[in-house]
This record gives sequence, C-alpha cells and structure tokens, in this order.
Amino acid sequence: MARKEKSPQMKVSILLQDLNPEEQANLEHRLPFINVADGSLIYSPDEHGEVLFLLKKGRIRLYRLSPEGKVLTTAIIEPGSVFGEMALLGQGMQDSFAEALEDSTLYTLSRRDVQEVLLSDPRISRRLLEIVSRRLSSTERKLEEFAFRNVPQRLASLLLQLAHLPASHQGGPVTLPRRYTHQQLAEMIGTYRETVTKVLNDFRKQELVRMDRGRIQLVDIEALQAMIAD
Repeated sequence: MARKEKSPQMKVSILLQDLNPEEQANLEHRLPFINVADGSLIYSPDEHGEVLFLLKKGRIRLYRLSPEGKVLTTAIIEPGSVFGEMALLGQGMQDSFAEALEDSTLYTLSRRDVQEVLLSDPRISRRLLEIVSRRLSSTERKLEEFAFRNVPQRLASLLLQLAHLPASHQGGPVTLPRRYTHQQLAEMIGTYRETVTKVLNDFRKQELVRMDRGRIQLVDIEALQAMIAD
C-alpha cells in the first residue's frame, strides 16, 4: 500500500459541505491519505484490522474471487463514497478485494479517526450516514441488475456509469476516460469475455458505440439509456 501522508488542501465536498472553509482545512489536516496508481491493489481479504476508506479522487473496483478463480465485481466506488472494514458504521469487505481503476486519492481512517474526527461533529456524522446509505443503495441496485437485467442492459448501464456523464450533458458522443479490456468489462457485469465481445459488436452494428483510439466511445447515449429503462 502507498505511504500515508499529511492531507493536502482538498475538499470532500459531500462530507464536509456543512463546514466553513477554515473548519474544512483544519479537519482535513488531521486526515491521513494515500495516493495509489491505476491498477494498484488497495485492500485484500488478508488485511487485518478496521480501516475505512473515503475516496476523494479516482475510482475503485470492489471484487470477489470464486474458489474456481472467477472474478465478480460487486461495486464501483465513486468519489465521495466510502468502503472498508468498519463495524461501527456497518461497513464490511466480506472477502472482497479493492483495486484502483485509475490514479486515486483516498483518506484512510482508523476506528479512532472515525470516532474522534468524523462522528464527534453532528454535521459530519449526518453526511457520513448519507454516504453509507448511498453505498448500500448502490449495492442493492447492483444485485438487482444481476438478477433482473440481461447482459446487453447490464453492459449499457456499466458503459454509461464509466463515461462520467456530466449533469449538463446536452448530447453528442462521449469517450470513456480510460481503456477497458473486454475481460475487465465482463468481470464488472458478471459474464464472460466472449459474451461482452459479442454484445459490443452488436452495439457497434447498431451504431450505439464505436472505438476511439482504443477506447470505447458512446455514440447514441439516449438509446443506451432507453435500453436500461426497458
């Protein structure tokens, strides 16, 4: 794991949005953080002790390995969300691995950090509860996708999520910010690489996506969104 450092002046907007700038700076100065490179393993089932990760920047994939070695992605963590092993907050990794999908910055909090820095201020503890609740809802949606959506729908949903679509998006093609192999995409939606290759080829024939310098470009975002809504 990367070396812990003193926090720079960065804002975890959701968690600290009720604090004034001076309060935010003072609190962040107390939070240890790590920078991890794309592809780095952040957490594994072999880890011991409680630790809560608060993602400031980047994107993290949580996944599990079956006894046969098959990989199943259980969650993709977005900035502002939390994960880790912290019984105090009902957070558990449940034999999961955590891997950086891109260069990322994470705050790393012990049980003492959570109690003394976050839960001691009711404004922060309220926001933390909201974040944890959103993580639970996201996990439930992921399980629903596996249970009720077919592979094209799951892949369309994943591509839209990976595209980082801004709220102000007015249409037009959007290229995924990084390259993903067909194997990585398959692991994220619980299917086989060959199936993802076939579905992506179908998407290209329907002019829903195309390749842009090795990365996937979403051409018809409205059609992909409609596919999920069906």
